[in-house]
Amino acid sequence: KDFPRHGIDAVKMGMTVATNALLERKGTPTLLLITDGFTDLLRIGTQARPRLFDLEIRLPEAIYARVAPLPERLAADGSVLTPLDEDATRATLQDAYDEGLRSVAIASMHGYLNPAHEKRAAEIARDVGFTQVTPSHEASALIKLVSRGDTAVVDAYLSPVLRRYVDQVASALDLGPQGACERLFFMQSSGGLTDASLFQGRDAILSGPAGGVVGMVRTAEAAGFD
Repeated sequence: KDFPRHGIDAVKMGMTVATNALLERKGTPTLLLITDGFTDLLRIGTQARPRLFDLEIRLPEAIYARVAPLPERLAADGSVLTPLDEDATRATLQDAYDEGLRSVAIASMHGYLNPAHEKRAAEIARDVGFTQVTPSHEASALIKLVSRGDTAVVDAYLSPVLRRYVDQVASALDLGPQGACERLFFMQSSGGLTDASLFQGRDAILSGPAGGVVGMVRTAEAAGFD
């Protein structure tokens, strides 16, 4: 049934779409572009071993479909040691695009200090035709390349799935100033709300669980418990 115009001021919701897509490995096939020489870094990870005495170590399945070197290198202070080879970068991206990939995560060794190479690679990716481009300095501007790269990959992998779901909800609610619902918010993993237009894959993995915790706290308070 259609909602009356201006009948809903705001909808605020948590969901498990990103959680399920990650657990079931049903995200968007993603290319990882990472500084030349480090293409196996996210596979190696931090060498943390949750089951220390296992004799047969089983690494988690990588969520990126393909990894390729980003031909560049920055020094620890962010200065350029090897300029970005734009022609080689474009060729790599075009090859992945021709294979059907439309999502790319870009991680430069010290991109959190100097994002110039990531920004330029992102421009090339969009020019080639990639519809989801996640530079690591935008996903998580932190020093550690493993965690920053992982965050960028998760964002590139989940954001297109999330966007389709958000668009479906917005359409069903007739979202907009002249529609039935004026504002749509989603719960982030942090427990805070964000506007639907700003909701991204990296912030959505624990959306539903976080919403459940926040809801239980408010329900308990309303019932007189602290």
